[in-house]
Amino acid sequence: MNFQSIAAALEVPLNDAFASLSPPVKIFFDNVVPVAPDAPTEYVRVNISFGSISESALDCTLSRARGAIIVRCYTMKDAGPLRARQLSSVVSSVFSEINSSEKNTTDIFMRVQDIEGPMFYLGNQEPQFMARMEATWHAANIG
Repeated sequence: MNFQSIAAALEVPLNDAFASLSPPVKIFFDNVVPVAPDAPTEYVRVNISFGSISESALDCTLSRARGAIIVRCYTMKDAGPLRARQLSSVVSSVFSEINSSEKNTTDIFMRVQDIEGPMFYLGNQEPQFMARMEATWHAANIG
């Protein structure tokens, strides 16, 4: 298990869920794709941070890791909180799906905990309404 495989365990299901919406919602991942200046009016921004790990990261083989994930859903202000709630429910569903996965012998065992939100923000200067969800995650290599 390495940093990329841990991030993928969170990013892939989120990307798949937002891509399956009609119309699809663009998702931007921290340190992968920057939000373009001409970003769409509706998009999702995901930040994953790594906290404590159980051994030196120099060999890039981890047995356990933990961190945090922040997901921000941006919608047009005139769509209001309803659309932001709809996008937040997609995030909640993905977190539930991750948490309901069973342990097997070849994968990362991931759990998302301490989920907060959605919290809604309406700035005066920004063109979008934002819903923010954050959680901690724990990953273990069971392979």
